[in-house]
Amino acid sequence: MTLQRRLLLQALPAAPLALVALPARAETTDLVLNCDTALAAPMRVAAKRFAALSGVRVRVFTTAPGSVLPQLARAIQNDLVMTSQAGLAAAVGQKLVAPDAPAGLWHNRFVLAGRPGADRSALQGRMAVSDPTQASDHDGPAILQAIGTNPATVLGVIDTDEVAWLLVHNRADAGLLHSTDLAANPSLVLLGLVAEAIAPASAYAIAVTTLARRPHPEAFVRFLTGPDGSAVLKAQGLEVSA
Repeated sequence: MTLQRRLLLQALPAAPLALVALPARAETTDLVLNCDTALAAPMRVAAKRFAALSGVRVRVFTTAPGSVLPQLARAIQNDLVMTSQAGLAAAVGQKLVAPDAPAGLWHNRFVLAGRPGADRSALQGRMAVSDPTQASDHDGPAILQAIGTNPATVLGVIDTDEVAWLLVHNRADAGLLHSTDLAANPSLVLLGLVAEAIAPASAYAIAVTTLARRPHPEAFVRFLTGPDGSAVLKAQGLEVSA
């Protein structure tokens, strides 16, 4: 992994801020959603489906899990936020989200993945995992230790997006991903599920923020929690809770 790519990835969360912070023209119906990076692919697919049904575009911007609340606290005008339950609870405490606003519950399981043709022996080679930083919602090396794997090399990276990049470009033999990352990269294969007892799935909800100024952001929430949205998210790797 080059230093240039690492610096670029670290800079990405800040890039959308200037776009989102621009005052919305009164006549626009476009909505702005901020979500965890692991939700990028499913939310963009869901937004495309919602636009086809409603004619309303949802602009999806992603942020590292540890930076979602700081961005909202800076009064960046996000109409909607989708992040961890704990993150939304903290947003309620900071009055960035109304107490009754969080809706839905989706789980994103951790999986072990490799390139086509790989089997579990790949887990003993070059293993890519996310380091425990603000950019990640888990401690990859700790999960590997709990699983009991003994790879020849552990590649600690920023987040699961970079894990997937290393796998796709043959820089790693296996990696620890979210289910959504696996669904977003069809060239990768599942090597195994990580037991919930070792690494509980990430749990997300969505809410309209108190910063919302555009018309009817709650319509997208209703879509995601309804049958059409649930089907889209399930196909993208999220487990929909009843």
